[in-house]
Amino acid sequence: MTIADLGNLGEMVAAIATVITLLYLAVQLKASNRLARASASRAPNSDLNAINAAFGVDAAFRPVWRTVMEGAIRPEIDPDKRTLLDFYFISITNIYEQLAREMRSGVVGAEAFDFGATGLFRLPYYRSSWALYRDYLSTEFVRDFEQRFDLDPSIPVKL
Repeated sequence: MTIADLGNLGEMVAAIATVITLLYLAVQLKASNRLARASASRAPNSDLNAINAAFGVDAAFRPVWRTVMEGAIRPEIDPDKRTLLDFYFISITNIYEQLAREMRSGVVGAEAFDFGATGLFRLPYYRSSWALYRDYLSTEFVRDFEQRFDLDPSIPVKL
């Protein structure tokens, strides 16, 4: 075997090794993307759990929350507790705004938007308070969110 033959053989081995390396990198990249999407899909649930844990420890908040969950539009509560309740709903809505940004950028699919808290947006209290919450959110998100959950910004908020 001549030096030229050895050189050709070396080039062929290098080409095969390059193809194998590229295939390996493609498999690793695909797995990494799957893990990143799974992490992005888990984040809203983790955020929601953290919010629920923070608010759930407030003994004075729990009865107010039960009243709202039973369908009260504007329960007779202390203004401080009402503020706390509104912060709770704004925090949850902010999670959905982040999800909407991730959907638009292709990080997560549309199914990510349908996780656990969507029933909260149909509660009479939330719907009657929507005009307050929308000012804390981006215009694009507000438009899409109002359409998705049939929210009416013209409903006057009764404090």
